[in-house]
This record gives sequence, C-alpha cells and structure tokens, in this order.
Amino acid sequence: MDNTPSQHLWLLGQKNIQNSLLLGFLQQHLTIDCKILDPYLPTDNQRILDHHLLCIDATGLKYDRCIQLLEQLPRENKVFFINLEEGSQNEQLLQWPGVSGFFYKAASNNHISQGISSIAKGELWFSRKLLTRFMTSNRKTPTKTPASVFTLTKREKQILNLSASGAKNSEIAESLNVSTHTVKTHMYNLFKKIEVSNRIQAINWAKQHLPEHEMSI
Repeated sequence: MDNTPSQHLWLLGQKNIQNSLLLGFLQQHLTIDCKILDPYLPTDNQRILDHHLLCIDATGLKYDRCIQLLEQLPRENKVFFINLEEGSQNEQLLQWPGVSGFFYKAASNNHISQGISSIAKGELWFSRKLLTRFMTSNRKTPTKTPASVFTLTKREKQILNLSASGAKNSEIAESLNVSTHTVKTHMYNLFKKIEVSNRIQAINWAKQHLPEHEMSI
C-alpha cells in the first residue's frame, strides 16, 4: 500500500469504542489518516477526494438504507462494508459499482487491515463462498451469434449505430455525406440480411447481437 499522507479513509458509522479502536489500529498499521462521519451528510462529499476510501459500518443498516447511502456517495471512490451479517440481503450490494469489499462481524482488525490494503491497490475483497454464489447465479450461456452478423458491411453497421442514437434518415445521410436514397437502400438491404421489418426491430437486433465496438464503427 502507498503509505503517503494522501491516503485517507472515511468511516460512515457511529463514533463508538469499537469503531474508534478499529481506526486507531488502521492508522497505526497502514499509516492512513482515518476519520468518522457521524452522522454522514451529503455535504461531506466536498471533503471526499477521488482516491479516498469509504467504509460503511453496516451495523443495524437495512438494505434500503445501504442503497440510499451508496446513491449519495461519490461514484469514483472505492467503498467497503464492515460488520456485515453473513447471508443477509446486504450481500446483494456486491453488484453495486464501486463496492470493493465486505468484512463480516467476526472479522479481526488484522483481517480488515489486510483487506483494506488490497482494496487500496484496486483489488476486491469478498469471500470465495460469496463470489462462487454470485458467479453461479449470474453466469449464462452466450446467445449464439447469427450468421447475418458477418454479412453486414461497415456502412450498414454505421447506419445501425446512428439509427440507435435516434437519428433520422436525413440526419444519417448528412453525417455520412451520402444521399437519403442511399441510406434507404442500405436500410432495406440490412433489414433483409437480419430478417427484420422495421427500424426498431433492427436496433433491438443490433443491441443483442453486435458487440459495442461493432456498433461504434
């Protein structure tokens, strides 16, 4: 971990003995500046810089309250939870962007210190059991790529992309420096290739079957 004065951790939770002892331990072992926000207010975001770590004490917090906090906090920061109940609904927060780790109620200060050091380096800190459960429930067999994907020309993909952005034929023609007749011809041809009958169906088809980099060609 980069032990520089810029390292900073904000703990959102009660200013009690347990949290004070934890922050004292972290300051000593990680040389990190720690402060408690009790209570946390959205105006505190003015003091939170992009590289600061955010720790949420989950003691007594229901799932809805955790979501509310995450929505109020800056999106650029790494966030982790302490005192989490294993098997609780709050474990679903794993899916939230920026949430980088969970520490359960039985976690020792040494374990939390080790985890924070990893999180500060850009790693995630979740139990293997939880990650296995998450991967099992979220994995799915990819949709088979239809052969028609490989028959679309670069120009047809450009027109699909512009259509998906809401551009009209005249705007597409102006953007590509072609006539509206040419745009209509390309639209007709790509409709036949991917077997759709209108623009909305074509856009939905593209979102399902074309990778993002193909849509931006």
